[in-house]
Amino acid sequence: MAVEKIPSEDIVNRKFDQATANLIVKAGLGLSIGVVASALLFKRRMWPVTFFTGAGVGAAYADAQRIFESVDVLGRSPSGNNTEAKNSS
Repeated sequence: MAVEKIPSEDIVNRKFDQATANLIVKAGLGLSIGVVASALLFKRRMWPVTFFTGAGVGAAYADAQRIFESVDVLGRSPSGNNTEAKNSS
């Protein structure tokens, strides 16, 4: 049974698409929460909108780092510590 190989460009494109969709959703959610909080709680100030939008973008950025971090490499643990590979050689 032959295993179908996926080109690396497709893997990167899928990860980029996932990260972009994540950014749009989280930034939009943060924006909407900020608008509602600004209108209801903070007398229509601008800082809640900016704060919650930034929090959404920051969460999306953290997820993008996790998405693009390659943990599929042999000899590398997900935490980034490479003690197992060093001990075995």
